[in-house]
Amino acid sequence: MQSNFPRYFVDVILPLALPKTYTYYLTEEQFIKLRPGHRVTVSFGKEKIYTAIVKKTHNKIPKVYEPKPIHTILDEIPIVTETQLNFWEWLSTYYMCSEGEILKASIPSALLLESKTVIEKCGTTKEQLNSLTDLEFLVYEGLQKQNLTLLEISKITDLKKVLPLVMNLINKKVAVIKQRVDEKFKSKKERVVQLSSTYQKDKNLEKLFSDLNRAPKQKAIILALVDNSKNLSSWVKVSTLKEIANISSGPIKYLIDKDILNERYVEINRNLIRKKKYENVVKKLSSFQKSAFKELNHQLLNRDVVLLEGVTASGKTEVYISLIEKHINQGKQILYLVPEISLTSQIVTRLESRFGDKVIVYHSRFSIHERTEVWRQVLNDDSKGLIIVGARSSILLPFKNLSLVIVDEEHENSYKQIDPAPRYQARDSIIYLANKVKAKVVLGSATPSIETTENVQNKKYGYVKLTQRYGGVSLPKIELINLKQSYKKKKMKGMFSDSLISSIQETLNLNKQVILFQNRRGYAPFLECVSCGHSPQCVQCDVSLTYHQISNQLKCHYCGYSIPMPNQCNSCGMLTLNTKGVGTQQIENQINEFFPEIKVGRMDWDSTRGKWDFDKIIDSFEKEEVQILVGTQMVVKGLDFKNVLLVGVINADHILNSPDFRSHERSYQMLCQVAGRAGRSDQKGKVMIQTYDPENLTLKQVIENDYEGLFNIEKKERIQYHYPPYYRMIKITFKSRQFDIINKSSNWFLNVLKQSYNGTVLGPTFPEVSRVRNFYNKELLVKVDSNLKPSSLKILLKKIYRSFQSISTFRNVRVNFDVDPY
Repeated sequence: MQSNFPRYFVDVILPLALPKTYTYYLTEEQFIKLRPGHRVTVSFGKEKIYTAIVKKTHNKIPKVYEPKPIHTILDEIPIVTETQLNFWEWLSTYYMCSEGEILKASIPSALLLESKTVIEKCGTTKEQLNSLTDLEFLVYEGLQKQNLTLLEISKITDLKKVLPLVMNLINKKVAVIKQRVDEKFKSKKERVVQLSSTYQKDKNLEKLFSDLNRAPKQKAIILALVDNSKNLSSWVKVSTLKEIANISSGPIKYLIDKDILNERYVEINRNLIRKKKYENVVKKLSSFQKSAFKELNHQLLNRDVVLLEGVTASGKTEVYISLIEKHINQGKQILYLVPEISLTSQIVTRLESRFGDKVIVYHSRFSIHERTEVWRQVLNDDSKGLIIVGARSSILLPFKNLSLVIVDEEHENSYKQIDPAPRYQARDSIIYLANKVKAKVVLGSATPSIETTENVQNKKYGYVKLTQRYGGVSLPKIELINLKQSYKKKKMKGMFSDSLISSIQETLNLNKQVILFQNRRGYAPFLECVSCGHSPQCVQCDVSLTYHQISNQLKCHYCGYSIPMPNQCNSCGMLTLNTKGVGTQQIENQINEFFPEIKVGRMDWDSTRGKWDFDKIIDSFEKEEVQILVGTQMVVKGLDFKNVLLVGVINADHILNSPDFRSHERSYQMLCQVAGRAGRSDQKGKVMIQTYDPENLTLKQVIENDYEGLFNIEKKERIQYHYPPYYRMIKITFKSRQFDIINKSSNWFLNVLKQSYNGTVLGPTFPEVSRVRNFYNKELLVKVDSNLKPSSLKILLKKIYRSFQSISTFRNVRVNFDVDPY
């Protein structure tokens, strides 16, 4: 490298799955200005431009390559905090992924500018133009107006493959390839008006009213403006004036054109909370809630993490709110984590009624612009967004002043990110971050996870328990219905036993509501031909297609592939296709047949695709516009419906028979949560669970509310068979389009690993669905011996992976590491 080469450098994190940071050189001015967390645009690869995040500036010249300059600095102040950068580094190390993948998961895409390839015209001569073909000339004419993307050229020429055509234009020096960077974020603006300075004087305003006597609509606007202004120079929303004066935009435009009104557009925050009326009642804590709150505060003096265990409907949320009030009065930020987006609706409503505009929401259903605004509010420590309610991704926000974290329903497996990387556990990760910023963490659950209970027993976490339901209401009565006997005695209608139908009718007669739980969406899990046994399969995945009656389609729930519902079997041609199994759509249909006069709602992934769909369904059920709600696990996670007296589980065996070491734990948690939706106010509820296995031990534990019994059995078995939390696990997934390569690559990795590691390794095996999106999958499960540090094993796995990447045969094999895959 040349001796006169600049001596100012910056290491940046690119939004790509790269194993390291990259170094670029800076001018002295840039070096002085840049700080960790700034956004910069840089070239990477074949001149493509990306937004990168500054990790550090320094004076060390890279030895391996000659660095490029950065393009631009995008921010006046950093948009990522140094605490976040340290958190990203920990996440990447612990969860075995790149910092670039964490960057991409964290920062809203509107803030990550990325270049597009565009074709730009050159200065041309007559000879060059004469050499063009008709299609080339067509593109050249388009370039006279503007630069064109490859997609735009494809539309102009009607060609699918336009690269050869573009290369001809480049070779003839008629066009060149450029990179264009577009700003993605657009702020939301609102139109406002004020009286012009002439009419801000009382005498002139009186004359204006007199002049407008023959223009009643314009006069109504001025009256509305004056009535809704703090003073005559105030700006007022045009939308407000139109609503009050009941007029269109025409009269306002006239007043602006006549210089009676001034006009401008102001930047506003998007409305991230769906406003609805809520009775502003501050609930008084019951005596046992007060006792729990007092003990919780005492525990938090000496403990960083405390578990608040409380039976369903014990009023944990009110205890959280009291705790939040204490921290909000100190001007601190509070993160309220929920496992499902559906839970944000009720919780936000309750928090808003107490804390007003201090509450903001963050989750994936919001647009990139909305998420960007929340990001900036949190970064700026805005007083109008001190309480952040969000799903797992909200732990990646740029907190400046975090003081308290509440992890509601801490046992839920939806806190674990599966795909894509980073495959983090939000509960565990936020505990790490909270420890670094000296924030306190409260974990809440009626059915705590085994690992959390183990941490309590080891005195790592504090512990507070709520043993009574709010208002003194008893836990619901749980009744098991033997499906074998019901079918044998012909006491079934569709998927409903006579006794469940009878209980539903009794509940409706009392003007109470019913929740029906079936943890399968769609109409039926699959179709089967009665004649030949064929079942339509996804062309990209090794899985049956699910029938959706509403759209009359067969859909793959793994890749989204869909086909119209066939009339005949595409294997034997017979008209003998039957649906097998039952999903929520079929349950909804059956209950509509039994109770045609009753309004039935459904809550599952298919019915809640839109941003406000959850809220609308929950609102209609809360207002008792819907009497029966059918749903998947979405309906059981912490929702609070006062008028629900009966909960029915259509088939518990689908939950109980999951092939997973946590099957018993999760079945117990889910069924207890289901049961907890019944009888939450003034009357004891009832839960009816339909099953082919009424003697199942987990069901008995649910009936007896025997968490301690479940824990003791699980602990004994997991220690014996080396499962978490007593042993750690790392899952390694191999993906390839070629069947033979997936076998060779996974076996090679296993053989090399066994040479250096004496612990337990299971596999390689195919997962339950062995092919997804045309990629075959195979898995290794590595158990970390209790006497070995997980970090040592991770170093070994990364070393083997580097050797794996150097083998040309395995170059196209994707390898994913999943730490704590449970």
